[in-house]
Amino acid sequence: MTDAKILLVEKNVDFGMVLKDYLSLLGYQVTYASDAVEALTVFKSNSFDLCVIDEDLVIKNNSLLLNKIRKVDNLIPIIFLTNGVVLHNAIRAFELGLVDNCLKQPFSSELLIQKIKLVLQLKDSDNQHQVKLETTIGNFSFNSKLRQLTFKNEKPRKLTPKESKLLSFLNEYKNDIMPKEIALTKIWDDYNYYTSRSMDVYITKLRKYLKFDENLSIVNVRGEGYKLIDYRY
Repeated sequence: MTDAKILLVEKNVDFGMVLKDYLSLLGYQVTYASDAVEALTVFKSNSFDLCVIDEDLVIKNNSLLLNKIRKVDNLIPIIFLTNGVVLHNAIRAFELGLVDNCLKQPFSSELLIQKIKLVLQLKDSDNQHQVKLETTIGNFSFNSKLRQLTFKNEKPRKLTPKESKLLSFLNEYKNDIMPKEIALTKIWDDYNYYTSRSMDVYITKLRKYLKFDENLSIVNVRGEGYKLIDYRY
């Protein structure tokens, strides 16, 4: 999988660019970010196979970067580049399930490549699970991993993380009521007036996307939640 898409997040710009060029020469498609804000912005708007992240950036923002990446994509493999001075940071990241592998700096380029290949091989071995993430909703195909909704043979629509999670949840309850309180707790991490209004906005967006299939509808069940109905069943 030498054409894998890698997000490289490294605070040291000089080292980061050297590493980016090296990985690119080997056939990897590398996107470089030098800080957590840029990394998260790029991650949310692109699809990656692997993240390689500098420990210093994680410590600086108290692991918020790792947590936010995991909220967007809980399955993305992450390699942690640690300086080894505070090893408990890497250990803690492993315990929390935030990273998949760790590499102590300084390291040889050959060792990094071995780590990347290992992580990607483990990801490939999980292909059967990935296939389950692609499902059919009426005349749409929906890939919750890539956050893509495709109507028949048309160009896929890229969904936002919340749109994708909400559609996945609605589909789990297809032709049955999706409890609003549970959905808000699982997707927005809170159940209050403001998150409830936010969900209503996202429901409106999903209705707009699904309108091309006249047999699909999202209806409001007052006081309970929403129901994704496929009138063919």
